[in-house]
Order: sequence, then structure tokens, then C-alpha cells
Amino acid sequence: MLQARAAEPLGVGLAAGRADKKAVRSLSRADRRQIGVQSVEIAGRLLKTLAQLGGPQTLKDFSAVAGLSPAKAHRYLVSLIREGLIEQSAIDGRYDFGGAAREIGRAAINRLDIMRIGAPLLVDLRNVLQQTVFLGVWGNEGPTVLYWLDVPRPVSVIIRPGSILPLLTSALGLVCAAYLPPDLTKRRIAKEIDEHKRSGLDFAVKSQAQAARKLTDVRARGFSLVRGDLIRGIDAMAVPVLDFKKDLVAVLAAVGPSKSIDVSSNGKSIRELKLAAQKFVGLIG
Repeated sequence: MLQARAAEPLGVGLAAGRADKKAVRSLSRADRRQIGVQSVEIAGRLLKTLAQLGGPQTLKDFSAVAGLSPAKAHRYLVSLIREGLIEQSAIDGRYDFGGAAREIGRAAINRLDIMRIGAPLLVDLRNVLQQTVFLGVWGNEGPTVLYWLDVPRPVSVIIRPGSILPLLTSALGLVCAAYLPPDLTKRRIAKEIDEHKRSGLDFAVKSQAQAARKLTDVRARGFSLVRGDLIRGIDAMAVPVLDFKKDLVAVLAAVGPSKSIDVSSNGKSIRELKLAAQKFVGLIG
């Protein structure tokens, strides 16, 4: 039910108008800055403060350094604890980083090292092969392109960093599926096989048995190869970068038009990819 709104006194209306104009002017001065979420920024301040302090902290000391009242800091810490970013000791009540924060830190360090080591190797690889090359890793969403270097050609192959590729029809995905623990990939493999069956298209892998044989072949040869499986007329090959524990650290790949890229088992592309992977392992230490 609609209700009539009482008329405002003239003075109130004028004051509100001036306030509105002032707000517009203020917004126009700040339009160069994107609008953020203040609560997230405060939570970020707490996390950065903890990183700068030497070890677990009491609420009093922690909040003081962060410039917050203990009561306000405590509200944010409760949420951060729920998300696993902060944990509180059951013995003395002090606050420190939680498991999720440590996991994020490890991921950031690993990616920084992978990029730092991998980028120069990719430049050399691209120059030697004169083909598009890229560096990939296993991310939260699956096989992920981390860094990509193209070569000038009439038709370029462009896959942006951050792209998620399939497991069974991409060279990157096949290496991930072949060398990672099965628990990480089995659900995704099953989903892709089901999609292949329902598509009606002529996919090379349409059963668990075919997938198992394919991955065994990748491990035996030490590289993966797809010939137009992901993009018609485009071939790709990839090799694993394995650390001293034989765990998969990264994947190096080359991709190009079927008529111009050498995909033979003992060809230049595979030799150079494997050599770059060996150099990568040596730089990891």
C-alpha cells in the first residue's frame, strides 16, 4: 500500500540538496579510484600486520599494531579463523596464521619461483623452435596456463595466461593426468569421458580403459602429444618438469600448425622441450 510522504521543510530540502551536490563533487574527485569493500581491506590489514610481527600475538598487542580496538579486531579475527586464515592457540589464546594462509603462501612462493625460472627458459625455447610455447601448472581448477609466448605468424594461437585446459584433449592436461596423484584428477577425467561420449564427436578417449592406456603411454615416452584434438589443425606436445621426488612441478609445451611443427618422437621439438625441462630441474635445486 502506497503512503503519501510528508513534505520536508524548505530548509531541510535545501540542506539535503547541498549535501547531494557535495557528495557528487566528492565522488567525482575519487572517480579515479575503484570502490572497494572496507571490511576486506581491514581483514587484509590484520593479515599483513601479523606477517610483520614476530610470531603469535595476543589480541591486545595484535590490535594495537593494526590500529584497531581489541573489540573490532576480535570480530574480524573470528571470521578469519572460520576461513582458516588465522588460528588461535588453545593453550595461551595467541593468534597466528592458519592452514589456509600457509597454503596460500606456499602457492605464491611456488608460482613466483616457477615464473622466475620458467620465463627465461621459454624465451630461449621459443627462439630455438620458432613455435608458440607455454608454461603450465596444475591449479585449483585444473591444468592452467601460467605463461605464454607466441611467434609472429599469419594465424596465431592465442591462449591467455590463466586459461584452464582439458585433461584428455590438451598436451598440458595429459601430462598433468599422467604424473599427478590419481585422486586429484580421477573425477575430472570421468567427467570429460562422459562429455566425450555424449558429444557424438570422434574423441580418442571415450572410456576409462582408453584413458589409462593413454596416460601410461605418456609416462613411457616422457611427453604428451595431441594432433588437432583441442583445436583443429593445431598440434601440441608437452613434457613434465619433475623435482627430485618425481613430483610434477610444472609443464613445458610447444604448439603450432600441424604443417609446421615437428611432432616426431625424436624430433627437434621434443629434444628441446626435454632439454629445457632438465635445465628447469637443475635451477630448482
